[in-house]
Parts: sequence; C-alpha cells; structure tokens
Amino acid sequence: MKSFIIFLALTLLCSAKGNSPFQIDENEKIIFLGDSITRMGTKPKGYISLVNQAVQQTRSNDNIQVIGKGIGGNKVPDLLKRLERDVLDHRPTMVMVYIGINDIWHWTRPHPVTKEPREGTTVEAYEAGLRDIVQQLQQQKIKVLLCTPTVIGENSNSAENSRLDQYSNIVRKIAADTNSDLLDLRKIFVDYLRKNNPQNQRSNILTSDSVHMNDQGNALLAKSFLSKFGMKLPQPSTTTAPPNEDLAVYLLIGQSNMAGRAPIPSELAGDLENVFLLNDAGEWAPARNPLNQYSTIGKPLHIQKLGPGYSFAQSMVKANPMQQIGLIVNARGGSKIESWQKKQEYYQQTLDRVRQAQKLGSLKGVLWHQGESNHEDPEYLPKLIQFINDLKADLSMPELPFIVGQINNVALINNQLNQLPQKVKHTACVSSEGLTTSDKWHYDTKSQLMLGERFAKAMLELQE
Repeated sequence: MKSFIIFLALTLLCSAKGNSPFQIDENEKIIFLGDSITRMGTKPKGYISLVNQAVQQTRSNDNIQVIGKGIGGNKVPDLLKRLERDVLDHRPTMVMVYIGINDIWHWTRPHPVTKEPREGTTVEAYEAGLRDIVQQLQQQKIKVLLCTPTVIGENSNSAENSRLDQYSNIVRKIAADTNSDLLDLRKIFVDYLRKNNPQNQRSNILTSDSVHMNDQGNALLAKSFLSKFGMKLPQPSTTTAPPNEDLAVYLLIGQSNMAGRAPIPSELAGDLENVFLLNDAGEWAPARNPLNQYSTIGKPLHIQKLGPGYSFAQSMVKANPMQQIGLIVNARGGSKIESWQKKQEYYQQTLDRVRQAQKLGSLKGVLWHQGESNHEDPEYLPKLIQFINDLKADLSMPELPFIVGQINNVALINNQLNQLPQKVKHTACVSSEGLTTSDKWHYDTKSQLMLGERFAKAMLELQE
C-alpha cells in the first residue's frame, strides 16, 4: 500500500507538463503575474526585460508582447482581487503565475514602514486561491505556466525555506491536477545554490536581500523561462572596446517613432560596435536594441522596438571608424510638444540625463522626431523653436546641431519643420519622402533604417 501511495504521488507530480516545451505562437500576449520580484523584473536588467529582449530578437516578426504585472507585497489573495483588471481585461493568450514569497514571508516579516505585524497566507487559502486563478484563466482558454516560489534566504538552513518547499509542492500538485505547465523555479534555485553557495550565505549569490533578484538571479530566471520557451538568453557582444573619454554623445528625443515601434530583425539584435547607450545607472552600456530601453520617461519596455537611432549610430561610426558614439535615448510615445517645454517633466528629465552624460563625453548633436500628437497644430513651429532655444541655453551650447525628422504624410507639420533651418541656425530637417508605415503613424523597419541614415547624413553636413 505504501509503495502504491508513493507511486501515485510521483505520477501526479510528473503529470504536470514540467519538462515539455511551452509553445509560443504568433501574436501571443504574454503576461507575467506576481509580486515585487515580477515588478522589478520589468527593469532594464530584470528577467522579464531579458525574456522580452530574447523573444523580440528570436521572433521579431511574430508580434509577440511580453508584459509584467507585478505589485510589491502581493500574495495569492491579492492576485485574485486584481485578476480581472490586470489580466483578463487585457485578453492575454498566456499567463505566467509566479507567487508565494509573501504568502510565507509575511508571517514573520513586519511591514517595512509601519513595522506592524502582518499575516501571510495559510496553506489552505494559498491552494484554494491558486486553483481559482488557474480555473479562471483556463475558462478563458488562456495557457497557464505555474512557477514554484524561489527562495527566502539563500542559505540552506533558512527557516522559511522549509515552508517554501511545502508551498512549492502545492504548486506542483495544482499544475498536475489542472494539466497546467510547470516551471519549477524552486528546484532550479536550490540546485544552483547547492553548487554555488559553498559558504551558505543568506544573500548576494542570486538575490540582493535574500528575496529580490540581483543581476545573476534575474539572468537565471530569464534563462529558466527562455529554456521553457525553447530559446536562449542573449549573449553580450565582446567586439566593442570600453568607452573612452572622447565619446561623441548624441541626444535622441521625441515620441513613438524615435522610441521605436518597428520589428527588430534578428540581424539587428546584437551590440552596435563602438556605440554605447546611457543606462539607468548613468553609465555607458553596449548599445543594443531597443535603444529606448533606458528612457526615464518611456512607456513599458515591451513596446520599445526599432527606431532611427540604430542606423544613425551605424552611419556615424562608418563615417569615422575611430570615433566612439554615445547615445542618450529618452523618448516618450504619444507625447505632445507642450510636454517637452521648459519646466515640464520630460524637459527636465532629459536635461538631467544630458548633464549625466556630459561627465562621460561631449554632446555633439540632437535628433528630434515628434509631431504626430500635434498633427493639427498650425502653431507647432514656434513651440519647437522655443524648446530648441531653451535647451541650447540651458546647456550653454548655442551652436549645438539640432536635426528634426518629418512625420508621415502630414503637410501641416512637415511644412513647418521645413522652415526650421531658415529660422534657427545650426538646424536641419530630414524628409520623410519615400518612407512607409505599418499603420497611420509608425515607420516600418526598412523606413526606420532609412530615416536613421538621413539623420546621420544631415548631422555630418552640419558638423562640417
């Protein structure tokens, strides 16, 4: 009888699709649902961002969206309360459910601000709530990937980890019972730490504080999810030398076409040689698409794709192979010219980033692509001129080259942009003639590359 029970338990655990590939089809909308680990995973070096980067590089033409929906402090009951608003209303085709840390941690960890004691989630409530989430998702024909919770303390003798094993077994059982896919992150992390934590540290191997991921932890999470998808973690390029003090810096600002909305072909997925991107830490990182990934005013990372900056930088390096390039890309889709005026948030945040970069290089020019959100504005040009004059004055660079790009098929705006070089010195306007779009406004991949080359040609002419 005892042997039969063991056999039955093993059968249940193995019946979850733990080792089978998680098929990603065209037009998938993938939501990662969870707590602060999920929320922080959407940062540039977070695991969700790394997954999205790999998906966009590998499946650039398949219109796959990767979205993070994490809220700090969430437990299973919290996910249930916001399931409709944050998941079902967005009509995803696939949901990754990664929850359980706070359900255990809150039994012993007081509120970080008030220091008041909190309650976790009982085993019974955790199982019932997670089953309810899976049921609601499957009723909508949404593919579900359940993830076991990772660690509360990287040391093997952590008291919370024995409870984590108990809650992880619940996740495994629910996956088996509901025929859901399973990603056993708990096992992956335990196996990794067994090999790589010889001193039995509580943190700093995969986590920064025993729970939240450091860069290595985010990389392991991303690698685990991508392995489930049949993909690999993008490998950083080693062809670019470290940035030197003579870095030529360019500021790229505007709205969605500058941020980039065109698919990124696999051949444009690697690092740009001799080109660097100002990251969220104010440091130069190897430049790779999407270039708007570190924007302090940008929309979610999964929206950012190919913009004109890639071929602009390529062309500038080609014109002067010995000159390294630094890019500050700080665009915001849907923004109007009014939101870029002096004292407005976008203006100030962009100015702050430029001053950051000036400690590490010399600002050589500005690229501007905006106007779609002001396409009916007959007074657009005076507002743009005011913005240019303010920026040059604040930077004490009256001769700073400033180049604007025409938008798609709007004569009212494009005619005003054409007048800029006659009204403001050291400016130029590049044409949108012959460019094509994927919708009413957004340039496609071929046209973004052409636009970037036109920006570079105009910049080189101004710099002569």
